[in-house]
Amino acid sequence: MLRIFRILVGVAALVAVTVPLSASGEVSCSDHSISAKAVSTNGDIQAFVRCAAEYVLEHGTVEARRAFHEDERWRHGSTYLFAHEVAQSGTDSEAFVYPPDPSREGMPWGESIDGFGNDLYYEVHRMLALVDSGWIYYSFPNPATGREGPKTSYIVGIDWDGTPAFIGAGLYANDRPGTCRADEVNAANLSAEPTERNLQELVRCAALVVESEGYFAKPEIERDPRWGDGSTNVFVMDMLGNQLISSRRLRVNGNALHEWGGGGNRPEAFGGRDVVSVADAFGESYIYYRNFNPASGRKQSRVGMLKRVVAQGVPVLVGAAYYVPADESQAGADCSDNFITAGAVRTRRDIRALVQCAAEYVAAHGTEEVHRSFHEDPRWEHPESYVFVRLLEQPGERTRLLVYPPDRSREGVVGTSLHEVSESLVGDYLRELHRVSDTVGSGWIHYYFINRATGTIEPKSSYFIEIDWNGQRAVVSAGIHQRDLPGTCRREQVNATSLEADPSDSGLEEFVRCAAAQVESLGFFAGPVFRSDSRWHSGSVNVIGVNAATREVAFGGTQSDRPFEAFVAEAFGGRDVVGIVETFGEAYWYYMQPDQAAGKMVPEVAFVKRVLAQGVPLLVGTAYRHPTESAAP
Repeated sequence: MLRIFRILVGVAALVAVTVPLSASGEVSCSDHSISAKAVSTNGDIQAFVRCAAEYVLEHGTVEARRAFHEDERWRHGSTYLFAHEVAQSGTDSEAFVYPPDPSREGMPWGESIDGFGNDLYYEVHRMLALVDSGWIYYSFPNPATGREGPKTSYIVGIDWDGTPAFIGAGLYANDRPGTCRADEVNAANLSAEPTERNLQELVRCAALVVESEGYFAKPEIERDPRWGDGSTNVFVMDMLGNQLISSRRLRVNGNALHEWGGGGNRPEAFGGRDVVSVADAFGESYIYYRNFNPASGRKQSRVGMLKRVVAQGVPVLVGAAYYVPADESQAGADCSDNFITAGAVRTRRDIRALVQCAAEYVAAHGTEEVHRSFHEDPRWEHPESYVFVRLLEQPGERTRLLVYPPDRSREGVVGTSLHEVSESLVGDYLRELHRVSDTVGSGWIHYYFINRATGTIEPKSSYFIEIDWNGQRAVVSAGIHQRDLPGTCRREQVNATSLEADPSDSGLEEFVRCAAAQVESLGFFAGPVFRSDSRWHSGSVNVIGVNAATREVAFGGTQSDRPFEAFVAEAFGGRDVVGIVETFGEAYWYYMQPDQAAGKMVPEVAFVKRVLAQGVPLLVGTAYRHPTESAAP
């Protein structure tokens, strides 16, 4: 991306590039399949579309079209599949599958120009000439709300009865910079429908306000009814646990930990767990506790979420919580809706799906078969992900690991604990596991643990579900180490040299998010760091920062007589990729780059993230050279 100003793009060059499907490195549908009703994240959409592409290949277009219209697996609410001919304009692109309006199928779609610039179908045509699959960003009518909104779709190039085509599906998100509508995301909605998804949206939208306005967000959060409704309230606190802002106006700011009992008595609410440090290290974390609910007149289980943001250069935590309805289970969609193997795990949501499948497997099979399977079947065990089971007893000497693939010798031994757990987050891991299980029956535990891949102690998030094991209380669990959280961006693991040597979308995202964390911390002073520190540049991998307001390069790039706007216009055919990142918070860019040594144009894949640096919106990103079979001369 450092040499982006020298890019020369032509349609003929684009068409000449082909990329094999395997270059993406994505897992197949046999490893991760998800139904339409279980889709809630971009990762879900990606798995969903790849399964649909495999379905077309296996069953043919006639059966695929029927299934995409009629089967619940492929259509639910605002989630559906579409298939269109690859063409340079919507006026030339035949619609093959469009469930919201089948009358449009079999004829050209028509001109499709949205608020981000050129014809969307030209953008798809341009992108699929560079890569076999990828992300597109646009505005489109949402069938759930009846109005237009920003939509992120993943598309895969396919053959449709001899015609070059693409299949895709998208997601309307309510918690991104350009999507946080007050009538869609508010405390009243969370009170009426208390779910983790609605909690995430409320906290993330509130965090955007605090990130943008800093302490000046206080009047809005405290006075706008959007942020408070009954027992559901947004709050902000510092890293010492002192409340700074609360939509519950009767609270006195400056006191410790909002609503968590005993004047901030953490041992009473969280058994000694330092939830502030957990949220600081992991960026986002769930919290579980019991609290007196005035509406019911009794103590009730409560699920909260904390998100770390930097406001005017100071890290703070934004949070909210809801009371769990007495008849509501915290388990996610069942395994028939979201099947995944250990080797396909990439995100926290994948871990949750794996554990849900494992809990169902325990319920359906005897413990002897479960013990064998969790050790021997690759569905459950992978070098970076594995399922384990432990008895859920009061913390102390009696605790036992029942299934622990990394070390069988520790199974069934009375008094065996996970000695790799670091107590730097305060509070015993086993005590916290027991407390959260008693509170909600399933949930997330955040802690430090040895990473088998690196041999170092790193932050880990594990999801667990309480199960019955031969009449005894136990939990089945799995976890994930993430390398792009505030406390996990280790230079020896996330650096330009590693990305250059092993280019992948996951590695690209890790690198950019760690670079973005540098910018959030250092502001514009991060520019000299990116230039001088070899961690941030290697070959074609370099960090660039663009001022979203002026659209000028703030740091990175090369000297050129062409401004950044000229590069964007030429490389993306008129698509407003800067506006897209501002709206969606982060986005992939696909474009051509001259390879001086090879004397030809090659495709590059960039990932760009929006951050605030000293109050100024900056787009921070980098790119890797996409592996190809051929490239345009």
